Amino acid sequence: MEPNEGMIAVHVGAGQHSESLKKKYQKLCRQACESGASTLRSGLSPLDAVVASTMVLEDSPLTNAGFGSNLTLNGQVECDASVMDGSRLLFASVGAVSGVKNPVLLAKRLCEHQTVKISHGRVPPSVLVGPGAHAWAVEMGVETIPGEDLVSSKAKKIYNHYKRKLDDPGGEGKISRPRLDTVGAVCVDRLGNVASACSSGGIILKSPGRVGQAGVWGCGVWAKSGMVSVGASTSGCGEHLIRTTLARTIAEAVGNKFQGNGGEFIRILHETVDREFIGSEFLQGIDQKMGGGIVVRYDVDEGLGDLFWTHSTNSMILGYMNSKDEAAVGLASVLEASEAGRKAVVQGVGFKF
Repeated sequence: MEPNEGMIAVHVGAGQHSESLKKKYQKLCRQACESGASTLRSGLSPLDAVVASTMVLEDSPLTNAGFGSNLTLNGQVECDASVMDGSRLLFASVGAVSGVKNPVLLAKRLCEHQTVKISHGRVPPSVLVGPGAHAWAVEMGVETIPGEDLVSSKAKKIYNHYKRKLDDPGGEGKISRPRLDTVGAVCVDRLGNVASACSSGGIILKSPGRVGQAGVWGCGVWAKSGMVSVGASTSGCGEHLIRTTLARTIAEAVGNKFQGNGGEFIRILHETVDREFIGSEFLQGIDQKMGGGIVVRYDVDEGLGDLFWTHSTNSMILGYMNSKDEAAVGLASVLEASEAGRKAVVQGVGFKF
């Protein structure tokens, strides 16, 4: 295959990342970007690249996705994941699935299967959840493992800590540092083909069977190719992101075809986040709106693009890499703690092929 050329960006979530682990998170983001860039160089597609990058993030105990995910109220790992192929406008997701090593790979297989004709005129599924998703993984040869093998010592320790608080009738039981750090990736190649991915273990002590934004259309991922190609992957409190379809909202905010510079699009995106997320009528009564995401915008005619990131949480850690580059950039974006949940950061960088 001819090498492909593109921009890959990843995030390890919008949340409250430990300062002591910041460099490890940034290193992980760089490793994930390098996996995606290597996939592009081998001639594969942006969809292949975002899945390869997200699998690196899922396999790390640092993240709340795949191995090391938050545990449900009954102490199990249940994961959500989704992908969207902007060139074919195909979306697929899995929700509340246990015992699948890489949920994002299962979502990718489900996405690819939508173009396969199956017997008796049946319609291939675009969303599978719970035991049905696990059974389909086995049928399709996606790696499954015992559910307990996805439980990290860190996740178990956090679970025990907050479960004791919850079970204490005299205690407050409040989760002071919620792990909202869903992971994901976006990628666009020089022809404008774009794809996105998202994977999450969900919120701490979630109800068994709960599905967050990573498993819901327009909320965890968005990707659409065209003369201006856009892709987004989100993170934060899933319920907040679902109510505001945040992935689609932020992608479409910068997806119009008009002359502008990166600063202009940052202003547009900031106004959109303020209006459609922080000030959303669908989040009335919620004191702190917790969310964030990465967005890629690429103008095919100009051969120019921008990567944006936004978050209303204390921190967001991400990485990005042009496949022509030798190394990825890993960085941390921080919002003043007193403003978390009430204001949002919006930043960006430009790129070209």
